[in-house]
Amino acid sequence: MPGRLFGIGVGPGDPELLTLKALRVLKEAATVFVAASSKNSYSLAAAIIKPHLPREDAFERLDFPMTYERERLEAAWQENAQKVAHALEDGDVAFVTLGDPSFYSTFSYLARAVKKLLPEVEIEIVPGITAAQAAAARLKIVLSEGEETVLFASGAKGGEVIRKFGDAVDTLVLYKVYRRAEDIYEALKEKGLLEKACGISLCTLPEERIYKTFPSPASQKFPYFTLFIVGGKPIK
Repeated sequence: MPGRLFGIGVGPGDPELLTLKALRVLKEAATVFVAASSKNSYSLAAAIIKPHLPREDAFERLDFPMTYERERLEAAWQENAQKVAHALEDGDVAFVTLGDPSFYSTFSYLARAVKKLLPEVEIEIVPGITAAQAAAARLKIVLSEGEETVLFASGAKGGEVIRKFGDAVDTLVLYKVYRRAEDIYEALKEKGLLEKACGISLCTLPEERIYKTFPSPASQKFPYFTLFIVGGKPIK
């Protein structure tokens, strides 16, 4: 029998937000893989766990392309699944991902590809603190109270989700705003929600930046790790 495959959520950036269970599994795993972009040599996931696993050989990178091209993505999932399957021969494998493994994560795609290669492999998920939770904490915003509704959505298609659901929920948490910021801005403006939007880039990191409203895209270029909360209740 192969080892177990763990999907480990390590939070948005602050190494102190790693859970005790995640830390235990990382230290016990035979192999630790970290997700990274194939565009550069830096991995935020690696930076988060490095204070806890200081050895140079404590983990290995698995590179994934930052693209929506299905063929390139599937090729990366298959290639990396082969590496994980091979490592499972030596024992438990931990795959480190930002935030939570069940929330806009590469882990789900990788786990399915590994499962096809090794149908008998046991998969476990160790939840992590999402960027939405960390952002709400940093911005001092309550996402929901009582019977209020919260929608977590991707902004990869621009303001589409705002135009469709902006009037239907109490709070909207919008991920992936960096590419389609101009259309998101226009949608918020159309719905009269610009003043109800606040955001954060690189949450919990030293480079963190807070936006009290959604700025004009003409004057602001957002980093990849940026999200906005539309609605919610500030804690005063």
